[in-house]
Amino acid sequence: MTTNQSGHSPSGLLLKIQNALNGVQQVLPAGSAVSMNGQTVTQAQLVTQLTGLLPKFTAATDAKTAFALAVQQRKTAEPDVLEFLAQLRAALVAFYGRGSPSLEKFGMSAKLPASQTSHAAILAAAKRTLTRQKRGTLSKKQKAGIKAIGTPQVSVGESGVQIAPAAVDQPVAAPAQSSPTPETPAPVETPPAK
Repeated sequence: MTTNQSGHSPSGLLLKIQNALNGVQQVLPAGSAVSMNGQTVTQAQLVTQLTGLLPKFTAATDAKTAFALAVQQRKTAEPDVLEFLAQLRAALVAFYGRGSPSLEKFGMSAKLPASQTSHAAILAAAKRTLTRQKRGTLSKKQKAGIKAIGTPQVSVGESGVQIAPAAVDQPVAAPAQSSPTPETPAPVETPPAK
C-alpha cells in the first residue's frame, strides 16, 4: 500500500471521504448546520464539498484500472499484430525483392544473407576436414574407389540369409589419424573404364 506525504494511504483517505459523505447525507438532518473553523457550514454545503473531493482520489484509481486494462488488451493483441507484420513483410519482400532498400522505408531491414569472410571459410573447411578424418567418412570419389572383388557367397537357410565375402577383397581405407594441423585428404583415383 502506498502512502502520500502526510503518511496516509490514498485508499484510506478515499474511504474516510466516502464514510463522511455517507454520514452527512444519512445522519446529519437536512437543513442543519455545523460550525467549522469559526464558520457555519450547512449539510448541503458539506455534501457539495465532500462530493468535490471524491474525484481527486478516484481519478488515480480509475486511471490505474484503465492502464491495467489497456496493458492486458495490448498483450492479447500482440500475437495477431506480430503475425500481421510478418505477413506484411513477406508481401513487401515479394513485391520489392529481398534486398531492396525500399523495405527500409517501411521500417524493415533489407535482410541479405551474411557473407562469410575468407578467414571463416578457411576455418570451416579445416573443421570439416578434421571431422571427416575423425569419423572416417569418405567422399563420393573416395567411396567409388572401394569395390568388392569377386563374387560373395550367399546361402539361404532356416536361420536366414548368410552372406560371406569373396576370398579376396580390396583393402578398406582406414580412418586417418588426427593431427594438430588439418590436412586435405588426397583424392583416390579410379581405374580408367575399359
